[in-house]
Amino acid sequence: MKSFSTILQGEEATEEYAIEFARCFDFSESETEEVTTRHKYYFIFIDTVNGIKIYYQWRADYYFFVPELED
Repeated sequence: MKSFSTILQGEEATEEYAIEFARCFDFSESETEEVTTRHKYYFIFIDTVNGIKIYYQWRADYYFFVPELED
């Protein structure tokens, strides 16, 4: 699956902030990259906001964003 290169980690890595971030950020300015899906069980789907799917990678503790049509 392709995801945007923009991620949230550290203090920014909260579910509430990730949802708010997806509402406000212009993802057209972010590049996409291939995400290795062989460890897909580490990904937790959070929500879809404005055509952007939000996932939490619990093992590495960060949120990442996927175009809705790429899932």
